[in-house]
Amino acid sequence: MMNPHYLPEVFIRVSVINFTVTAEGLQEQLLGDVVKKEMPEVDQVRKELVVQIAQGRLQLKKGEDKILDLLTNSKGMILDDVDLIESLKQSKETATIVKEKLLIAETKQEEINQAMSMYSPVSQRGTVLYFVIADLALIDPMY
Repeated sequence: MMNPHYLPEVFIRVSVINFTVTAEGLQEQLLGDVVKKEMPEVDQVRKELVVQIAQGRLQLKKGEDKILDLLTNSKGMILDDVDLIESLKQSKETATIVKEKLLIAETKQEEINQAMSMYSPVSQRGTVLYFVIADLALIDPMY
C-alpha cells in the first residue's frame, strides 16, 4: 500500500513519518554515493565546504544579532557609546572577512558540483532501475 490512510485517532497518538522515496531525492543520494566511491577526496572537500559555509553564515548572523542587541540596549546618544562604535567597527571587519571566505567557498563548491555532474547519468539510471523494480510488484505480486 503506497499511501496508507489513517484515522484521525491514529494521527493523534502516533507520529507518522513519510518514508516515500522521490526520484530527485534518490538521485541525489545515489550521486553522493557514487562520488564518495569514485572521488573520495572531492567528497571530503565538499563536506568540509558545506560546514565552512554554514559556520560563516552563522558567524554573520551572530554579528548582526550582536549589533541589533547593542543598538536596542543603547542608552542616550548612540554616537557617545564607545563600546557600541567599537563593536560596530569590529563587526564590519569580521563581516567583510567572512563574506570573502564565503564567496571563495561557494565558488569552490560550484566547481565541485560541476565535477560531480559527470556522474549524474549513473545516478539517473540507478533511480530509473529502482522505480522500475519497485513497480514490478504492481504488475504481478510474484515480483
